[in-house]
Amino acid sequence: MSARPRRSSLFRRIYGTFVITFLVAAAVVGTGGWVLARTLGAEWMSEAIERLDADNDAWVAELDDPEATARRLDQLDRELGTHSAVYSLDGERIAGDGPPHMPPRMHERERRLRRGNPIIHRRGDRPFVVVPLSRGDDEVVAVVHVVPGPPRPLRIALVVLALLIAAFGLGAWQLSRNLTSRIGALDRSVGRIADGELAHRVAVPTVLGDEIDELGGAVNDMAARLEQLVAGQRTLLANVSHELRTPIARAKVLLEILQERVEMARAAASAGQVGPLERVRTGLVEMGQDILEVEALIGDLLTSGRLELRGDLGGKGSVDATPVDLPSLLARTASRFGATVDVAAGLSVVGEVFLLERLLSNLLANARRACPDGAVLLSAARDGDRVVLRVQDEGPGIPPEARETVFEPFRRLDDARSRDKGGVGLGLYLCRQICRAHGGTLVARSRPDGGRGACLEASLPA
Repeated sequence: MSARPRRSSLFRRIYGTFVITFLVAAAVVGTGGWVLARTLGAEWMSEAIERLDADNDAWVAELDDPEATARRLDQLDRELGTHSAVYSLDGERIAGDGPPHMPPRMHERERRLRRGNPIIHRRGDRPFVVVPLSRGDDEVVAVVHVVPGPPRPLRIALVVLALLIAAFGLGAWQLSRNLTSRIGALDRSVGRIADGELAHRVAVPTVLGDEIDELGGAVNDMAARLEQLVAGQRTLLANVSHELRTPIARAKVLLEILQERVEMARAAASAGQVGPLERVRTGLVEMGQDILEVEALIGDLLTSGRLELRGDLGGKGSVDATPVDLPSLLARTASRFGATVDVAAGLSVVGEVFLLERLLSNLLANARRACPDGAVLLSAARDGDRVVLRVQDEGPGIPPEARETVFEPFRRLDDARSRDKGGVGLGLYLCRQICRAHGGTLVARSRPDGGRGACLEASLPA
């Protein structure tokens, strides 16, 4: 996959969402617990006593005004969440929501009230407090009966539960919506590519957000590779059709000519002439060369296909590896092309002898075709953990702008189609495949000595 800057990871996004949701939930639970504890606790008692004691004079001054007293009670109840009432010392209600008469048990502690001390009672599980109101001379003139409001633990628990569900639901919804929408878009794009739209690409940001964006980039790289492979296969099929058609057409023409010449040879044989027989022989030789060309083309295609299949299944180094003695291999191959060999004794590589011999034969054939009468040098030398093979010739050389395109299938430096000049354009393509299958490389460059001609350099693991 092509390298792109990366901003964050999907793991951090999911982890962060859960942590934030948990913190929000913890805050909700803590707040609800505090409110619930405050509701069920006794803090309201001390606050009620402190407020009534601090505002004693104002309460006493308004006892003769029931409406003003009622307003004070309403304010106290709103702030403390209580239900209060004001009673006179004879037990009659002056203002508030309490019973019309003072509860009987308050009379039992009247002495305590008259001394200005509040009284705390408990009715079942619910406590209440009675606070006396005194004039300046400590004379108690009335009492305030304060009862806590109805308990709300269930309501608070329901509110807390609702807030928890909302917090978790919001976090899960945001994360799920983000992931499902992007995965859905990725699935639709993959479906379009699977349906044959190889030019389609997944929408991926320039800066990768997380693993999903990274997966989308990988899908785009895969689609581009598939598009390139399909286009290459179509081009290969078209070129193979053309290359096979040419020698087959020549063979058909030669066959027709030979049929005519055979008839002519029969007639000439009775007259003692040998010219037509020589022409028949020449035609058979040419036909044999066309058949050899078709055979070589099919062999190159089969070898190329086999190497591509090995590469798809096993990657680099997918050849049957055996030790190969380079001096003997180079000498045996170079002798067929009249090339000079320069290699140190004992140098070896690991690979398939058949493929390595095919590599050297194709490189030497190209070199000899480029300079039929010049010198061709085949050399091998150790370079660290690799062996560098060079094939140098004295031909016209390869222009710098064409030193990569010459390795494309059916690519020639000229438009020649003849057997002795252009070939079919698969030799160097197959050579690079063989090098890659052995975990090596093949490049075209200028000669190291600066002389005229080309240099094809293969680097293989030693």
